[in-house]
Amino acid sequence: MRGILEEKSSRMDAMELQIAQLTAKVIQLESVENQNKILMEEIARLNEMRKSKDFNRANEIMDQPKAIGQMPTSCADLIKMGHNLNGLYSVMGIKSVESVYCDFTINPSDPGFETWIGHVDVKSSPTYFFVRRGEYFNGTRTPILFDIETLNEGAAYDKTTGIFTAPVTGTYFFTLSGSAAFPMTYYQSRHFFHIGLFKNEEVMAYAFPDEADVYYQYEAFSLQSTVELMKGDNISIQIVSMSVGVSLVTGLYTQFNGFLLQEDVSQSLNW
Repeated sequence: MRGILEEKSSRMDAMELQIAQLTAKVIQLESVENQNKILMEEIARLNEMRKSKDFNRANEIMDQPKAIGQMPTSCADLIKMGHNLNGLYSVMGIKSVESVYCDFTINPSDPGFETWIGHVDVKSSPTYFFVRRGEYFNGTRTPILFDIETLNEGAAYDKTTGIFTAPVTGTYFFTLSGSAAFPMTYYQSRHFFHIGLFKNEEVMAYAFPDEADVYYQYEAFSLQSTVELMKGDNISIQIVSMSVGVSLVTGLYTQFNGFLLQEDVSQSLNW
């Protein structure tokens, strides 16, 4: 009996030792978990401090406006110049002025700090014209003189030379519509009228009305062209060739007009 009791007591001691060991391991694991939690909280606190420091640095920059030596190209440039109110701003793009929305309440590196809106239609020299020819004309290989000016904003078209001179670098649109007068023919024959729009000495577009076996007939024509022009480039309308007796109908029947679509502001400002 005594031996049995001693054996049970020994087993109890062993179990208590195991329980004590397991308890120690649990306590150790809880300690590690608490340490990990404390570490994660510290990391989060340091990240917040870093963000706050960056934001404060941005605020310091805004509080100390300075010249950047050029036109602003972004919200970041606007911050440097001292802007701190959220809103739409105009900045310089590659060729044109652009509109952006700046949110100065967030960090410059965060998404949404700058949102691109679109292009701003800025023209340093508004340019558009609408002209007509008042008198009979049948000259070839020479600019047609459209001597009746209905519109000539910017005075880029010269009615004394028949030449449009681009005041700024950019994209332009031109259109010509008119009529050619074909005389009566006594035999089977074909009359033609060949007219073109020229950029300097290079043809950009042609119109080619023609008729066969006519009896004093008008033939309508039109041409359009969108062209890139450098400042100082010339545009003119010239009759390339035509049959004998054919002529350009004048008055309200023939009109030439054009306008500046988009200016390359970077060239105008020597950007």
